[in-house]
Amino acid sequence: MRFPLWTKLMLAFAVVAVVSTALVALVAQRLIEARYRDETRRSLDRAAVDVRNEYEQAAASVEEKVRKVASAEDPFVGQVLLDVAKGGLDEEQQRSLVRRAPRQMRELDLDAFALLADDGTVLAAGHDRGKAGAVDEAARARARRHAGRAVLVVERVASDGVQRDALMLEAARAAQTDSARVTVVGGRELSTAFLDRLRLPAQLVRADGATQATNSRWQPSKPYPRKKIALPGDDPPWSVEVAVPDDDLRRELRLIKEAAIAVSVGGLALALLLGALLARRIAGPLRALADGAQKVAAGDLGVTVDVRTRDEVGDLARTFNAMTGDLSDARERLVHAERVAAWREIARRIAHEIKNPLTPIQMAVETLQRVRTARPELFNEIFEESSRTILEEVARLKHIVGEFSGFARMPEPRLAPVEVAELVESALGIYAGVEPPIARALERATARADREQLQQVLRNLVENARDAVAQAGRGTITVRTRRAGDRVEIEVADTGAGFSEEARARLFTPYFTTKKQGTGLGLAIVHRIVTDHGGEIRVAGAVGVGATFTISLPVEESR
Repeated sequence: MRFPLWTKLMLAFAVVAVVSTALVALVAQRLIEARYRDETRRSLDRAAVDVRNEYEQAAASVEEKVRKVASAEDPFVGQVLLDVAKGGLDEEQQRSLVRRAPRQMRELDLDAFALLADDGTVLAAGHDRGKAGAVDEAARARARRHAGRAVLVVERVASDGVQRDALMLEAARAAQTDSARVTVVGGRELSTAFLDRLRLPAQLVRADGATQATNSRWQPSKPYPRKKIALPGDDPPWSVEVAVPDDDLRRELRLIKEAAIAVSVGGLALALLLGALLARRIAGPLRALADGAQKVAAGDLGVTVDVRTRDEVGDLARTFNAMTGDLSDARERLVHAERVAAWREIARRIAHEIKNPLTPIQMAVETLQRVRTARPELFNEIFEESSRTILEEVARLKHIVGEFSGFARMPEPRLAPVEVAELVESALGIYAGVEPPIARALERATARADREQLQQVLRNLVENARDAVAQAGRGTITVRTRRAGDRVEIEVADTGAGFSEEARARLFTPYFTTKKQGTGLGLAIVHRIVTDHGGEIRVAGAVGVGATFTISLPVEESR
C-alpha cells in the first residue's frame, strides 16, 4: 500500500514522540530501580548487622544473668547449695523450690529457668514445673561444654497448662561450693519480642523453612526483597528472614508509567498536530510540484507552481517554474524549427516528385518538335506515342498533387458510435476472392470514430500488408478486433517482409517510404487520423518476421 507523504510525516512524528517518551520513561525506571536496588541491598546488609547485634545483646544479657545467679552468694541458688550440701532436699524443700522457681525466673526477666542436680536431675524449672525430677543430660553437657555461653536450643515450656516448644537463647553454668554442686540454666525466648526490636519486617524460620514467629511488620503476601541471616551456633538450624518494603519503589514506578502514558498520549497528539501542520507545509508544495510535473509530462509546458515558502521547497518550486518557462520557449523554438524543416522537406519532396514526371513530358515534347522538322511523315505516328506519355505523366502529377493536398486538408473526424467488427467486414469486402486471403478474428465492440476515416485507415494498413506479403513472396494477413478495458483495439498483422528497427522508428514520418514507388504519406495519414480520434497506433515487427499494427480507440459505452 502506498501512503502519501503527509501521512508518512505524521506517522514519523508520532513514532518519534512515542518512542522518545518510552525511552525516557524506561531510562528513568531503570535508574530508579538501580537506586532502589542499591538502597535495598544496603538496608538488608544493615538488617543483618542489626539481627546479629540483637542476638549478641540477648545472648550477653542471658549469659550475664545466669553468671550472676550461678553463685553461692546468690540468695536463691546459695540456699539450694546449702540444702544440697546438708544431704539433699527433702520433699518439703523440693516442693518449695518448685514453687519459688517461676517467681525467681520472672525476677531475673528470663523465659526459662531451671536448677539441675550434679547428676542432671531437674530440681526445679520455672518454665515447666512438670520437668522436676526428670534428668536433663543435655543442659548439664552444655554447662560443661560452653561454660555459661548462650546457645540456641528448643525448650519445652508450659503456660496456663499448655505446653509448647520455644526457641531459647539459653546458657547453663555450674554453681558450686566445696561440698555441693548445681547447674543453673537460664534462657530468653527468641520470639516476636526479639523480632520487634528489628526495624524491618522479619520472621524466625526453622531449618525446614517453616515460620516460627514473625514481628508485627511482617506481611507474607508482599513480594518484598528478602534476605536470610543465619543465627550463630555450631550448626545453626535457625535463621531470621528480613524484608525491605518496596512500596515506595512500586508507587514511583507506577507514577512513572502513568506519567509516561500521559506524556505519550499528549506527545502523540501534539506530534500529530505539528506533523499535520508541517506535513501540509511540506507535502502541499511537493504535491503541487508533482501535479505540475505530471502536467509537463502530459505536454502542458505553460504550467507554473505557486509556492511562496522561502525554504528549499520554495527554491525547488522557483527552479521548476524557471524550467517550465525554458521548456516552453524551447518547445516554441523546436516547433518553429520543425515547421521550417517540414516545409523544406515538403518542398524537397514536391520538387522531387514533380521533377520525375516532368522529364518524360519534356522529352516527349522535344521528340515531337524534332520529328516535325526533320521527318514530318513520322509525326503522326510519334505524336500518338508521345501524347500518351504526356497524358500518363500528367495523371501522375495530378495524383501526387492530390495526395499532398489531401494530407494538408485532412478534415476533422465526425465521431459517432461505430461497431468495429461490422466496419472491418465492410472494409474488407473489396478483397473477397483475392490473394492472399485475409483471416479474421473479430470480437464485437463499439468505438467512437468517424466511419469513413476509419475505413480509410484499415484499407491503408491492409494494402501495406499485401505489399509486404508480395515483397516476401509468401505470408498471411490477419485482422483482429477486441475490447481492452476502456479501449477498442483493431490489429492488422502480416507475416511478410517486415522492416528494420531504423525503418520502424520512421514509419509514421511524412514522406518516408520503404516502397520503390510511393509518396510516403500513407502511414502519416493513418497516424494523423488515429491521433485525431484520441487514439494511438503501435507497431511491432522485424525483418523477415512480418509486422503488426495495433490501433487503440476510446470505447463507446452503451447507454
